[in-house]
Amino acid sequence: MKLQNVPGDLFDLAGETGLSRELLRLWQVQSGFPAMEHSDEGHSYFPDWQVRRLRSIRRLIALGEPPARLFELEEDELAALLEYRTRAPAGIVATPAATTVAEYVVMLGSNAFAEVEAAMQSHVVEHGLEDFVVTVGAPLCTAVGLAWEQGRVTIAQEHVFSDLLVRTLRACVSTLFQPFGHALQARPRVLLCTPPGETHVLGLAMVEVMLLLQDCRAIHLGAGLPESEVVRAAQDIDADIVAISFSLAHHPARTLAVLAALDASLPSRTDIWAGGNNVGVRDGRGTRISGFRSLADIPSAVEAWRQRQG
Repeated sequence: MKLQNVPGDLFDLAGETGLSRELLRLWQVQSGFPAMEHSDEGHSYFPDWQVRRLRSIRRLIALGEPPARLFELEEDELAALLEYRTRAPAGIVATPAATTVAEYVVMLGSNAFAEVEAAMQSHVVEHGLEDFVVTVGAPLCTAVGLAWEQGRVTIAQEHVFSDLLVRTLRACVSTLFQPFGHALQARPRVLLCTPPGETHVLGLAMVEVMLLLQDCRAIHLGAGLPESEVVRAAQDIDADIVAISFSLAHHPARTLAVLAALDASLPSRTDIWAGGNNVGVRDGRGTRISGFRSLADIPSAVEAWRQRQG
């Protein structure tokens, strides 16, 4: 029996499943799973059924399922639960979060930064990373901006909030997940950026997390990149999608101009996703430009892109 393209250690298994080595090692100690098998020649490896099971577990954790109960389910039960969670009617309401957006703002205004960070981490544990991004991260960004305008939080407190949010996202991603082994070839390949003069990158950080949870390849170019550089980068990496974020402060006319320039210059096969609260972000029906007002729309947009590719 010759083993090819099968994970032979935790490092390989992490790359194949997207779960961190630290988490896999912890599960091994606690439950004995994942467990290595041995070929006739004495080579150690993790079989395909364990890889498939761990991939399903990874996705379900992202959707908010507690990891402990998932180990009790067989592969077909995991698949059924995953189908239910991804196709559940929109009317189903999740369990309310322990900390509301308004309470986060009050804590920030009181310099209770440790409590803010603890509440963020607790939400991820109880409800999942995807739920945190959609129901806490995105609305909280808007609420904190409004609170600053009203004088309820200072510039310094707003900056601390930004750091806490980014730190929470990175910590949760690094603890739970890492890119799949095929990440360099994963599709869609999405280029993330903001236009010149646009320095707000919290939206992109959350988009990056949502794409990671959909097993996409996200490449973050950062803030304030000229359209010509975005086009060049998209050509160099063969980007499937350019996702560009516009804050409310970006001039709407300039937003439309940037989108028009990208539409005229990007390769014909590259879609354009425009996101943010800016009034210049338009739907773009009949063109390759799609406007996004909610991070919750990203999973269905990724699925639609993949279906179009066959």
